Amino acid sequence: MYKSIFLIVLAWPAMATNIIVNGGFESNGGSGTSTFTGWTVTSEAGSGGSWYVQSGTASPLNGFPVPTPPEGSYAAMTDSMNPSSQVLIQDFTVPANATSVTLSFDYFLNNLGPDYVPEDDLNFTDPNSNQQARVDLLPSTAGAFDTNDVLLNVFQTQSGDTLQPAVYQPFSEDITSAVSGGGTFELRFAEVDDLGYLNFGVDNVDIDVETNSVPEPSTAALSAVGLLALGICLRRKIA
Repeated sequence: MYKSIFLIVLAWPAMATNIIVNGGFESNGGSGTSTFTGWTVTSEAGSGGSWYVQSGTASPLNGFPVPTPPEGSYAAMTDSMNPSSQVLIQDFTVPANATSVTLSFDYFLNNLGPDYVPEDDLNFTDPNSNQQARVDLLPSTAGAFDTNDVLLNVFQTQSGDTLQPAVYQPFSEDITSAVSGGGTFELRFAEVDDLGYLNFGVDNVDIDVETNSVPEPSTAALSAVGLLALGICLRRKIA
């Protein structure tokens, strides 16, 4: 019996921690701005749009009908008046003792073009048409629009995908293999449109990291002493 108690208490469980800052986009510069605490917004030179703070039921620039943010009062959403390319990026650090890393977010797409055309670059002046939304994991040294050093492309629209789903869609993927060993990485949400208006809305972004939590020697020792005392009391009671 006493051995069982020791095993249960000293088998310290894995601890899950969200390492994304302001994943709900509630901390921002106000509706219609491109300022999000913890995030960097970059638009390609000559771009006709950007990522904006969105609230309510209208897109930030054009006022297209969109669903309300699924978490809180705000979401991040692309909008443009002309062909454009823009990225939303946050650096994140994974501890070396991570055993499981999961990316999750809610997304909405409003494509007013004829279809999705996913090119390998994020250039709205590509000689070929380029109409897409995508999500990538990058090394911390990658450029904002770099598609050559992508560690993992976790999401990308494809030809034939639904153009205007009615609500935000949940997304989740285990990214442990891409960030194994720990270190600093980049999470990038990107959108390109040269065939028509395209709103890419994102909210409720999390990267949950589980680690094997090993107790400090002093903590383990105190736990052992407490359990020993408990065992003695139980034995006396039984006797």
